[in-house]
Amino acid sequence: MLKLNDEETFLIETVRRFVDREVKPTVQEVEHANEYPEKWIDQMKQIGIYGLAIPEEYGGSPVSMPCYAQVTQELSRGWMSLAGAMGGHTVVAKLISLFGTEEQKVKYLPRMATGEIRATMALTEPGGGSDLQAMTTNAKSDGTDP
Repeated sequence: MLKLNDEETFLIETVRRFVDREVKPTVQEVEHANEYPEKWIDQMKQIGIYGLAIPEEYGGSPVSMPCYAQVTQELSRGWMSLAGAMGGHTVVAKLISLFGTEEQKVKYLPRMATGEIRATMALTEPGGGSDLQAMTTNAKSDGTDP
């Protein structure tokens, strides 16, 4: 495994403590309460989890891929849905970082880095649900596209 720097090691240890102290003892209750775990999401914001894939110039605290993977692993160890909350957010943040206009980056990334706004994605189609492998939708030009 690649070596992590001191800040990344501290981050992983912080996430591990959060999972052990806050998530694992009450995950069954939260799972069955059918409520969004705002308390945990707020703690993830404080830890800085939502800025891990956002460039520093937009307020993020980017980490190496091995660090990101270990943070994901720790969150999953507590409750897979927390890793999902981070993962979907990261996909959108990366897309904006790589392909967004400067206006979009300035508008969204700083607020995404703090978790003030969180992003995710949704994919579905009739007959395929959310199974990306089963999607069959095709686009056909009707001649009016530029």
